[in-house]
Amino acid sequence: MKNSDELREELEEFSPFLQKMKERDEGFKVPKDYFKSLPDEVLGKIQPELPAQHSWLDDLTAFVQRLWQPRYALALATVAVLVVAAVWIFDQNKHTGMQQPVADAMLESISDEALQNYVSENIGEFDRELILEMQYAGKDAKSMPELAPQAGTDELEQYLDDIIDEIDLEDLEDLL
Repeated sequence: MKNSDELREELEEFSPFLQKMKERDEGFKVPKDYFKSLPDEVLGKIQPELPAQHSWLDDLTAFVQRLWQPRYALALATVAVLVVAAVWIFDQNKHTGMQQPVADAMLESISDEALQNYVSENIGEFDRELILEMQYAGKDAKSMPELAPQAGTDELEQYLDDIIDEIDLEDLEDLL
């Protein structure tokens, strides 16, 4: 085997650069506290700076702009069409009276006398406009039976006389 001097000369002859590297100190020198400060430097380069504060209006504007992108706009339009179609179908079913035959059959099973008794006992709970609307609903609608007995002229005069007798002069002056 060759001795170390011969090897060094041969190395110098073939590759002077490698020879110079071998004569240097081994390894590289690292600045002081390099590995302590390295994570902070790396994170500082990776993490973007926090954005400036912005208002809810900016967020809303950004959201609306995202909705107008073609894929979201198409999805939103599809949902809107489905909702409108569902409402229209529901409204059509409501107006065509899909449940009306059942309600008619149930009402026909109640006697006219029972209906009149119920209405006369609970007349204060009914909406007057609704009653009048139902009475004049159309030619096909059944006319409503007489809900309250008609008072004659004598009865009305007696009622008014009783009210006038009960009212004090002061109350009558306040009313006028």
